[in-house]
Amino acid sequence: MELNEIKIEDFDGVYAEMEKNFIFSERRDYTDQKKIINNEKYKIYHLINEKENIGFITIWDLCGFYFVEHFVVYEKFRNNGYGATALSLLTEKFKNVVLECETENFSQMAKRRYCFYQRNGFKDNQINYFQPPYRKGGEKVKLALMSYPKAIENIDGVVKEIYAKVYEYENM
Repeated sequence: MELNEIKIEDFDGVYAEMEKNFIFSERRDYTDQKKIINNEKYKIYHLINEKENIGFITIWDLCGFYFVEHFVVYEKFRNNGYGATALSLLTEKFKNVVLECETENFSQMAKRRYCFYQRNGFKDNQINYFQPPYRKGGEKVKLALMSYPKAIENIDGVVKEIYAKVYEYENM
C-alpha cells in the first residue's frame, strides 16, 4: 500500500466520497473544502493498494505534529486490514499524529473506530475536547483527541493550533 498525494483534478471524486462517508456536520461545504486544497499545510492522499484507490486521508502539517482531519477506507475494502496498514504508513511517514474520534453516544461503528485507533497505538488524551463547527451556526461536537505515538505534552497549544488552523475558530 502507498499514500499518493491527489491532483487537483481528483478533488471532485474525493469530495463525493467525503459526502458518502461523513455527515454534514463532519465536513466543509464543497466550496470551502476546495479553497483549502491550495493551503500549503493541507494535503489529501489517496490510499493505493495494488494500483487501486481504496480510500483517502486528509492531513494538516501543524507545529510539531500532523493532524488527520478525515480518514476513509471505502466501504467495499473495509475489514481487510487496509485501515491498519494505512495508519502504519501514516505514522511511519508523519511521526507525531493527532486525530479526533467520537466518544459520546457511541454507535457500534464509533466504538469499533475508537478501539481500532487504540489497537493501532493511538492514545486518548483524556481531555474535555470539542470539535468546532465547520460552518457558522453549527454545533460543537464532543470527541476524543487521540495521538500517536504518545500522549500530547502541550495539550493546550495543540488544541489552540487545531482550532486556529484547521477550523479557523478562535474561541476556546
